[in-house]
Amino acid sequence: MAILLIGGTGKTAVRLAQFLQNDNHQFLLASRRGQSAAPQGMPAIKFDWMDKSTWKEPFLFRFVAGEKIRAIYLMEPLVPEPWKPMNEFISYARLEHDVSRFVLVAGTSSQLGEPGMGMVWQHFLLTGANYCVLRPSWFMENLIQEGPVTVIKNEGKVYTACGQGKIPFISATDIAAVAYRALTDPKSYNCDYRILGPELLTYDDIAEKLSTSLGRRIEHVNLSSEDRYQNLVDAGASDYYARFLVNLETAASGGFETHMNDDVLQVTGRPPKSFDLFAQQYRAVWL
Repeated sequence: MAILLIGGTGKTAVRLAQFLQNDNHQFLLASRRGQSAAPQGMPAIKFDWMDKSTWKEPFLFRFVAGEKIRAIYLMEPLVPEPWKPMNEFISYARLEHDVSRFVLVAGTSSQLGEPGMGMVWQHFLLTGANYCVLRPSWFMENLIQEGPVTVIKNEGKVYTACGQGKIPFISATDIAAVAYRALTDPKSYNCDYRILGPELLTYDDIAEKLSTSLGRRIEHVNLSSEDRYQNLVDAGASDYYARFLVNLETAASGGFETHMNDDVLQVTGRPPKSFDLFAQQYRAVWL
């Protein structure tokens, strides 16, 4: 069985590909930039949710021993109403290419049947597809993206509209570890998992931990929703993404993300990574 990873150059997909590669599973990365954006030694093709002519490309790829794609890892495109092309592709993959399992990365805010990834989740149930929906909390790795890294380096600050909202930050590696099991275990899970980190942290806590790791003061600057929106747009974010992120942060400020569980431990057999360990591992990035 081969596995297709859509969103193949993203934080979780690349880590998932490493797990698959280490255990000799055949896989294919799919993204709009194709092979040019893939890590060295990993097969990739061009795929665009909004261009149906690319949908057939993964199924034309020649795997060793003639293996076929039977499971797909799904990341949503950042477009309005992303569930529409996703549901159409899922049906195409099942009916035309006998794909038998799907693992969807949604978010903690996703709810069955609601606009967003909840519509894809509902599509699995309505069509009888084998599935697993992963609903991770906020990625630790967001803090090592170019924008936040530059602000932390140059200004010693982290900007959000999260207030004192507590969040169980999770590592992309732990999300990938759960996805690996959901894709490769003998039986499909056919459920959702809320993928959470080991502790509840405010962004004030994050700033304090970064300060300790870096040996200099890092400050969390809490903004109003409108100021945060403008902050993101000024930094180059699209209107759609800026509004999306502000809505998430505003919800977090009201306690929406304040949850804990042991799903990562139950699925993978090990606890999720702490932010302290993450900060030490990536310390050089912010220096």
